[in-house]
Amino acid sequence: MGQQLFRGGGGNRNKSIVVALGVADTGGGVVSIANPEGVEILITEVILTVGTVATGACTLDIGVATDGTTLSDTIIDGVDVNGATGKFDNINDKSTNGGRDRALASTEYITASTASGAAAGLAGQLVVNYVM
Repeated sequence: MGQQLFRGGGGNRNKSIVVALGVADTGGGVVSIANPEGVEILITEVILTVGTVATGACTLDIGVATDGTTLSDTIIDGVDVNGATGKFDNINDKSTNGGRDRALASTEYITASTASGAAAGLAGQLVVNYVM
């Protein structure tokens, strides 16, 4: 899973990470991102773009985890990635346990994991916006 880091210019402390989605049905198997800064950051927005839906029923959980292989739903909880292509975010599509403005400690990860079904056939990207 490739990762791109875009840094804001000048004194701007807003940053973004863009990662392609994987299809492994394990904790962190869709996305696993280690904190890229080495200090605590604040995740302000997470945007999941589904370009190709999973071939069968599938929901994803996205959240903050202590390691890169743990399922967490603290950012987006149970988003259906088989129903339709499109964009989903932690502001409008957070569901029960998800939410905005999540702290990510220096040693923590953001993981996207298959919560139900299978991610086979899924394609798209995850954009994580954060501030230091």
